[in-house]
Parts: sequence; C-alpha cells; structure tokens
Amino acid sequence: MSTRPIGDHAMLSDCRSAALVTSDGSIDWLCLPRFDSPALFARLLDENAGHWSVRPARPVEVRRGYLEHSLVLETVFHGRDGTVVLRDALALGRGERGHALGTGSPGLLLREATCVEGRMTLEVEYAPRPEFGLVQPLMEPVPGGLVARGSANVLK
Repeated sequence: MSTRPIGDHAMLSDCRSAALVTSDGSIDWLCLPRFDSPALFARLLDENAGHWSVRPARPVEVRRGYLEHSLVLETVFHGRDGTVVLRDALALGRGERGHALGTGSPGLLLREATCVEGRMTLEVEYAPRPEFGLVQPLMEPVPGGLVARGSANVLK
C-alpha cells in the first residue's frame, strides 16, 4: 500500500471515471471507462500495481491547481534551469453540457508537458497494470506511440 498521504493527490474526472495524480506528476489511480471498471493504474494500493509518471529528473519547486472552471490540473515544476508546465485531464465528449456531462466521454487521459522557460529533463515512466495490477501487459511500439495489450484491455 502506498505511504503517500491521500491529500497529496489531485482528482481528474470525466463524470464517468476518475484519476488521482500526485504532486510530483504520477497518475497512481485510474479506472477506465467507468468508476467501477478494474484499475489500469493502482499504485495507490500497491507499489507495483501500475502508474504513469511525468516528473523532473532533479529536485524542483512544485505549484499546482485547476484551470479556472475546469478539472484540468496544471502542475508547474520550477527548477534551477527552467520551468515545465504539466497539464492533465480526462476528456469529455464533444459538446457535453449540464446533465449530459460524461455521457459520451471517450475514456481518454490527456497529458501535456510544455517547457515554458529554460530547460528541464523529464523522466517518464509508463507502467500500466490492468486488473488492479494483476496483469503486466505486452508493450508494442507503433508510429507516434505505444500500445499496451493485457487482459481484455488495449491501451493506445
């Protein structure tokens, strides 16, 4: 079980599912496509149960918050040599408003890291573990990315 305090996590949601993000840029919990689906990232429960981290290679100051009127999480890493802004969100369906929020959610986790000043080396660890960490998927490179196949899940 994780020793990180629950208060160090921010929540992303598309009204059908949720992800928990640590202050150092790690997705430690994510169930897709629904809240009651088996977790793809479950490091919250076990250190080896999956995560996706995007974090600076060196110690930095961290500031984070949600963009106004949204569940888009913005984490700012400020180091000696530069500043990186990491934005995380779960995508909503096109044009969804009011009570329809979440009805057409595509089940997409969006992550964008942008260096806004100087330089910074980031470390990226992508370790999906479907079925609450019970499955270690096979990874296959594809043009523009990576596909993870494990259990009934295919992550693109």
